[in-house]
Amino acid sequence: MAVLSATEVPLYRLSAQEYQRIVATGALEGARVELLDGIMSEMSPQSPRHAALVESIAEYLGSAGRVRTHSPFEIEDADSVPEPDVLLTDEAKAADHHPRTARVVVEVAVSSQDVDRGPKARLYAGAGVPVYWLIDVPAERVEVRTDPVGARYTHTSVRHVGDTLEAPAAGLPELSVSALLGDHQH
Repeated sequence: MAVLSATEVPLYRLSAQEYQRIVATGALEGARVELLDGIMSEMSPQSPRHAALVESIAEYLGSAGRVRTHSPFEIEDADSVPEPDVLLTDEAKAADHHPRTARVVVEVAVSSQDVDRGPKARLYAGAGVPVYWLIDVPAERVEVRTDPVGARYTHTSVRHVGDTLEAPAAGLPELSVSALLGDHQH
């Protein structure tokens, strides 16, 4: 009998529709998972600092549109339903689907930087999200990605403590990285 290594194990990919049907059955109730490129992926647990940063960003973005936290984002044609930490959308609430467009997506990374910089950045760019912030908690910095073309962002800048973040949407003030990260020190 042949033994398969971990890299040779065949995977079954799910479409976004199959994933949504599984979710609708309640089979994943309580599971911290999301669908990325057809693969159901476990999400990182949230520390108190992570949760506080998500709450602060949601409050900041709140006056610019509808804000959702830790909620599914349907990315059409990508077999992906990521659950960004914060999403700003202009879509009205809908009982039959999750948001399919976003003006701003924010991920707060304590240990998920590789996923947030890789597959998630490609998915958000491919979905046409104009502004993607990755708050890298251990590095005390915010990576700002803008100008999506295809599945990549053409502009990335890094803001550190002492820098200011440009408003990611009309009607919002600039945001101090020091105030954002400093308010949530360990």
